[in-house]
Amino acid sequence: MAGVQIDGLEKKFGNLRVLKGIDLDIRDGEFVSFLGPSGCGKTTLLRSIAGLEDINGGQVVLGGQPISKLPPAKRDIAMVFQNYALYPHMNVYKNLSFGLSLNGVPKAEIEERVLNAARILQITELLKRRPKQLSGGQRQRVAIGRAIVRDPKLFLLDEPLSNLDAGLRVTMRVELANLHKRLGVTMIYVTHDQVEAMTLSDRVVVLDQGKVAQFGTPLELFYAPQNLFVASFIGSPKMNFLDVAAQAAGDKQLKVSADDLFRDITIALETSPANVAGPHKLGIRPDNIELVTQDEAHMSGQVMLVERLGTESQVHIRLDNGEDFVAIARGTHPAATGDHVFLKFPAQHCHIFNGEGQAYPRELDAETRSLIDRQKSLHGAAQKGEEK
Repeated sequence: MAGVQIDGLEKKFGNLRVLKGIDLDIRDGEFVSFLGPSGCGKTTLLRSIAGLEDINGGQVVLGGQPISKLPPAKRDIAMVFQNYALYPHMNVYKNLSFGLSLNGVPKAEIEERVLNAARILQITELLKRRPKQLSGGQRQRVAIGRAIVRDPKLFLLDEPLSNLDAGLRVTMRVELANLHKRLGVTMIYVTHDQVEAMTLSDRVVVLDQGKVAQFGTPLELFYAPQNLFVASFIGSPKMNFLDVAAQAAGDKQLKVSADDLFRDITIALETSPANVAGPHKLGIRPDNIELVTQDEAHMSGQVMLVERLGTESQVHIRLDNGEDFVAIARGTHPAATGDHVFLKFPAQHCHIFNGEGQAYPRELDAETRSLIDRQKSLHGAAQKGEEK
């Protein structure tokens, strides 16, 4: 096992800068996801770590050893691809053992490694079958098994579940999480699916146009996004945003307003705000908006659509200023298309962003802070256990 340090990593395709000075410190035994929209550089970053892309600057260090100039085969890394890349003419046993045979591993050791991987992945009964005789989930297990038998310092997984149907993806997510706990090896996982990233990862790297937008635990990304991009990318339905003006309101407080659209809101911050000139944006997640009476409301609007999903209803609202918002209400809430509704934005759940899109660190309520700290402490405990 080994941690990964990435310092000032640069990658260009011609004159196009795809990776723009990436700095990351991934701990030994950690499960980290690279998350972001198409074209953000997540797969290029993974391939650069693997040595499948030549880098134009910076370095990659694995287990304390620089590997940027080593060929892929010498990096002690195993990669699992999206398309499985199994040999169709070989049975599962030979697919798992072929790489070891090429590297001259003794036959007895090969058998031991293959049977161990098959046991871990619960594919022992499939060893004599060929890939065409396997389901999608079984093929994915074989592809992961081929990586396990190599006993690498680092696993790289490039959207390994994207070819599976929705139900099987959920099952394989659970299996991957359990596999990581059993192996205790460092894993880096590329995905565009934030549910996968948020449920599997110790920490998540959110990438935006070749840069690290934020690197933190899943709950940190959700409850304490550092910028407008992360706030808008993490969460489904997306966070709602409203243009506002802001001014300091005493120590560690910020008051936001929007002409006569809604009553002023005072937001508690972790630190005293510095320069608050210029336009700002207020952000609030759909599940934090309350549908209230007129006397309690900050704004109002007309219901355009109600999506009833059972335990919750997603209420699509056109505000009086023409903006479209989504609020999440309980599944039995009586809101209906055409209704005029009143919205309350609880101050403790409001995010505020300056003109450059950077968030003011807000004071989190005790329950949320406890959740974030607990996730960090559980991750830290797991790290210490692996080190022992």
